[in-house]
Amino acid sequence: AGVSVILVGCKKDFRRDPRVIDELGKTSQRPVTPEEGMAVSQKIAKHYLECSAKSGEGVHEVFQYATRAALLSRSKGKQSHHCIVL
Repeated sequence: AGVSVILVGCKKDFRRDPRVIDELGKTSQRPVTPEEGMAVSQKIAKHYLECSAKSGEGVHEVFQYATRAALLSRSKGKQSHHCIVL
């Protein structure tokens, strides 16, 4: 209870990479769309973010949001023992 789950879509840049799209197509797959990520996050997470380490897009926001969520969960009430993964 009280755990903030953040779903992060990584490798956002792959969505526009023709080589990746071709490789995924060989197994009838395709990159996940932002809408699909949001739909999954509505079921399992409190928030959905996307990032690309290659381009740097969204990386700062992911860590900023995760840090804020971790700090807020620690400051709410009594001290509890739980795992925080960043």
